[in-house]
Amino acid sequence: MADYYDVLGIGRDATPNEIKSAFRKLAHEHHPDVAGDREDSEELFMRILEAYEVLGDPGKRRAYDLSSASGDRSGLHDFNIEDFTRLEELEDIVAGGLLETLFGRRGRGGPVKGRDIRFDIELELEDAFRGAARKVMAPRAEKCPDCAGTGAASGSTSKPCPVCNGLGQVKSLRARGTVKFIQIDPCERCQGRGKVIEGACPYCRGRGTGRKLSPVSVYIPAGVTDGAVLRLPDEGAEGFRGGPRGDLYLVVRVRPHPHFSRDGADLSCSREISFPLAALGGRVRIRTIDGNAELEIPAGTQSHTVFRLAGLGMPGYGESGRGDLLVTVIVRVPREPDGRTRELLGALDGAGEPAAAGKHRWWGH
Repeated sequence: MADYYDVLGIGRDATPNEIKSAFRKLAHEHHPDVAGDREDSEELFMRILEAYEVLGDPGKRRAYDLSSASGDRSGLHDFNIEDFTRLEELEDIVAGGLLETLFGRRGRGGPVKGRDIRFDIELELEDAFRGAARKVMAPRAEKCPDCAGTGAASGSTSKPCPVCNGLGQVKSLRARGTVKFIQIDPCERCQGRGKVIEGACPYCRGRGTGRKLSPVSVYIPAGVTDGAVLRLPDEGAEGFRGGPRGDLYLVVRVRPHPHFSRDGADLSCSREISFPLAALGGRVRIRTIDGNAELEIPAGTQSHTVFRLAGLGMPGYGESGRGDLLVTVIVRVPREPDGRTRELLGALDGAGEPAAAGKHRWWGH
């Protein structure tokens, strides 16, 4: 058997805090929900629990150190999952479903929270700018209206499940090498309810629930970003055995805009301007997300110059203020200039310098 200090990757002089820190890191990394189907994941996870059960307890650690010094490293060779006494130190790093599977701490016929539901909602960029109230039709399980969720037909009775004795769960012991696991699964006979019905409800066929679309009102805040997740507590699926509803998670999808692109709270767009306006300077009207603004074009502006209009972007999501509008000006050069245009451009080119600032003002169109 591997030395417990080696299992946790610590020295024999490790402090209690170092032992705990090493355990938490390894438990989070190697528990089966994360390790997946790796062949040795459960056995390695059990070794980590076993090592911490001993080294995390001062008395057990002293006994283990003494036995190791005498050459006996057998440790707790018959360690069983039920011997682990530090469940509270697992609850915030290991998924509750795994705790239930390994330790059977939940689900003994008591209330069960309903399933969480994920639902996508699409918005235009203007809606994301202003904020929007929406009513979404969320798919979720509801109590059967005929049997009020009992699953029993009118006048029918229920009795404790003969397979699980009313617990709603069945346990089975399995082993991998010297490691023993207690597997806890919902009872197939009663589907985890703990009761069987003599005469099922014809409407829901004994399930007690039915799936339907239910309207849910939600306000989407201004500045919401694409991919943002909004949580609506207690708007998910119906709970079981008197348990609360699950939660509804709305994933916001902001549609691409034909004029603006977005980077956080900043917006970007492009604006064509004429060659004379770029050369001589002037003002041009710019479309913004909530109106229009004027942009001053300096004389001699080159194509693809980017101008920043402060505070004309999107509201900050969860923050005050607004982002900026970045405008890329694209100089429109005549493709086939006529004779007069050629004469003017030739004169300008031969002048060697642009016209004096303020002599001519051009308005973009």
